[in-house]
Amino acid sequence: MLVLAALATLALIGSLASVSDSPIGAVFPGQVALQDTPASPAAESPSASDTGPAVTTAAPPQGARTALAATAEQTAAARDTDVARWLKALTYAVIALVAVAAAGVVALVRIGSHLARVAER
Repeated sequence: MLVLAALATLALIGSLASVSDSPIGAVFPGQVALQDTPASPAAESPSASDTGPAVTTAAPPQGARTALAATAEQTAAARDTDVARWLKALTYAVIALVAVAAAGVVALVRIGSHLARVAER
């Protein structure tokens, strides 16, 4: 019974951890966010590396198709990662439900055996 309860608890914790967007240990409960000091105005202007790849109007059509394909692949990879994360969470949740159901069955069997002993007296 204790093992089934522990399995259910750990499966629920695993489910919650797998749907979290932040890495485990990145944010602790009660942690106060520190504000950054204001940066100079020159540092606030976007640079070419911050804004992403430069888009030119004289790019050949083949390059444009390649960039579009790369963007589509990145979007598909991000979607696959998100789906895999949710499937992992659902797997943990199903394990937790099965563990709770198994603990219930064990409890009912024990209750039945005690009632059978009482009926024999």
